[in-house]
Amino acid sequence: MNNNTFLICLSIFFLSCNNNSKSKPSQVVIDPNPTSEMADLMRKMTQELKQVKLKLESNENIDKNLFQFALIHKQHVTDSSFNKPHIKPMSLSFGYAIDNFNTDPTTTNYNIIINNCKSCHQLSCQGPLMIINKLSITENQL
Repeated sequence: MNNNTFLICLSIFFLSCNNNSKSKPSQVVIDPNPTSEMADLMRKMTQELKQVKLKLESNENIDKNLFQFALIHKQHVTDSSFNKPHIKPMSLSFGYAIDNFNTDPTTTNYNIIINNCKSCHQLSCQGPLMIINKLSITENQL
């Protein structure tokens, strides 16, 4: 009977190991924070800015009034630590930069938008700066 008990225990052990590996697939975390209105807006802006960067670098015509972004400071934040005094004035400055680009869609006005993003993120949430820096257009890229 000892052999049977040993075989049963061994079988249970192997089955439990096999089941665990099937029930826990590996996952890659793309967006580590819960999604807030502000986070959603910034992700949307990043995608649209990437598309416009490619058009500017290819000397394609850019439509006026292309960007229709909500004001950043009016969005719900991920948590209260993002409610900082500089957010509203920088959000308003960003809004002016968007309006200027929409009126005159040039590389210079595009880079002003990106510089607004950099300035705000240097003060509050530095994590996205690597992505934001890649959005800039330098003179030698044109």
